[in-house]
Amino acid sequence: MTAEPSSVASLLDDPDPEARRQGAQRISEVEGALAVSLLALALADVDWRVRKEGAAVAASVVPRDKVLAGLFDAMSDRDKVGLRNAAVEALVLIGTDSVVVAVRALAELDADGRKLAAEVLAGVPHVDGTRALVRALGDLDVNVRAAAAEALGASATAGEGARTLAVAALTDALVNGEPLGRLAALHSLTRLDAVLPWEIVAPLTRDPLLRRHAIVAAARTRDPSAIVALTAAIGDSSLAVSHEALVAVVECLAAEETFDALVREIRAPFRADVDAVLRVRSLTRSPGEPRVRGAALAMVGLLSDRDDVPELVRGLGDKDVSERAELGLRWFGPAVLPHLLGEGATSSVSVRAATLSLVRMLAPRRDSPASDLVLATVREALGDESVQVRVAAISALAALGSSLDLATITPHVTSPDARVSASAAAALTTLASRYPSEARAITASLTFDDPAAAVVACLLRGATAGHGDPTGSAAADQSFLRAALDHDDVRVRRAAVDALAAIGGPLMAASVALALADEERDVVLAAIRALGIMRQAEPLLAVLDGEEAPAVVAAALRALAELLAGADDPVARALIQERLQRETDPLVRHALMHALNPQRSGAKSP
Repeated sequence: MTAEPSSVASLLDDPDPEARRQGAQRISEVEGALAVSLLALALADVDWRVRKEGAAVAASVVPRDKVLAGLFDAMSDRDKVGLRNAAVEALVLIGTDSVVVAVRALAELDADGRKLAAEVLAGVPHVDGTRALVRALGDLDVNVRAAAAEALGASATAGEGARTLAVAALTDALVNGEPLGRLAALHSLTRLDAVLPWEIVAPLTRDPLLRRHAIVAAARTRDPSAIVALTAAIGDSSLAVSHEALVAVVECLAAEETFDALVREIRAPFRADVDAVLRVRSLTRSPGEPRVRGAALAMVGLLSDRDDVPELVRGLGDKDVSERAELGLRWFGPAVLPHLLGEGATSSVSVRAATLSLVRMLAPRRDSPASDLVLATVREALGDESVQVRVAAISALAALGSSLDLATITPHVTSPDARVSASAAAALTTLASRYPSEARAITASLTFDDPAAAVVACLLRGATAGHGDPTGSAAADQSFLRAALDHDDVRVRRAAVDALAAIGGPLMAASVALALADEERDVVLAAIRALGIMRQAEPLLAVLDGEEAPAVVAAALRALAELLAGADDPVARALIQERLQRETDPLVRHALMHALNPQRSGAKSP
């Protein structure tokens, strides 16, 4: 739709700012050079809303070359600040075509105009603009130099080449520039995620003007000396510097592979800095910025003081800081476990579960004095009314439990809650592998007629296979498990499948393949997973013949893909390729191709 230039001009001349704003909206409807003149009127309006509307439509006004020339002239106008600022906004909205105009302005205009040109290049990152901004770091005007340094912080958007160019120039400005330019350069280097050598950053941390930004830069160096300096800055008189240093230290330690060596170096000085310790403890209770509170919770872990445990446990219940609270408890070490579990016992369900989950990471040696107390607390949690807590306790016993816990966990293997039964089965298998003789003794006392006992017997027989068999009952185990495949209870049949897979071998695989005909879907799916583990492609491919249940077909195809994912199996590969040649279903063909070559799973079927 086109508009009469006279009607738009009339609106732009109206004394009512709202009418002029509406006129600015219609400039793009005007054809030819008159549109450029009308745009100039809108950008020079006394009302900021009209100027903003003019800047917004500039990108749709033609001819573009005339628009850009007019915007350059607008930036050159020293007397109209509003017009200049509107021209900058318009150029940024126009985009890449504006780069040539801004580069020219950066070279030709007065100091204020050159600053505005830098703003345009910051808003429209481009490698040509980056080169111009690098040259502007040597401008005669200090404010232009600072504006150029600030604008270079957006260079990464223009590509890696532009970013590399900007980082090199800004690093040089850090070393050789004046305070204002160095501050802008440091800020931009932070935005560019530049990793600076510690020898460059170290002097900056002692400059009051640069100290805060230098602290952030120091964190990225990952230099041990930088981390020591950051730790010392936690007690800084400036809260802003202190908070940045605290967050930086924790981030460095959390990502550092040489954590133990670094902790040995910073723990004693940190503990000795009374102001720093008081501040960090205060921040653990602060409802302020989560990243600062979270860092404080992690840092108190280095103090290894039981008085900090209540606050750490409370932190586990706060989703904004729970990850850092967990980190602090891990840094505290195994000695925290008795206090952690004691504090967690009276907390919310999620916190009780979280404290028990930490046992796996913090578990003391099984012969340590703390072990008995921790075990007693974990065993008590098996009676908790919350499924979440019981599951966490079972997993903890898998890590820390003794041979006595084989009997402790056994009743939970047949829990009606699938989460509890699955966790208990996994824990029982782990403990049986650790204590095979004791597991064997329990197996001998279990009867086949009791379904719950039969499930446990299957799990224990599978877990102790290959751990030495002083009773010579391997054949009896296999006979028991094959018989269990015909048990009336679906739980027993499924457990038998899992145990046969754990034992492995061609005879066991043949027995598992028979379970593919089971009337219960759970048993069939368990058999498919087991055959994948046992690397039996042929029976998995046979599942595809006449099977209509999508879940079963999908499980078979997934097992085939996983079978080849771990290590190439020539026999399996040949079988899958042969099946692919006669398969007609496009979805199955695609899945088979994915199994053969996961990297090309998006390729079309031949």
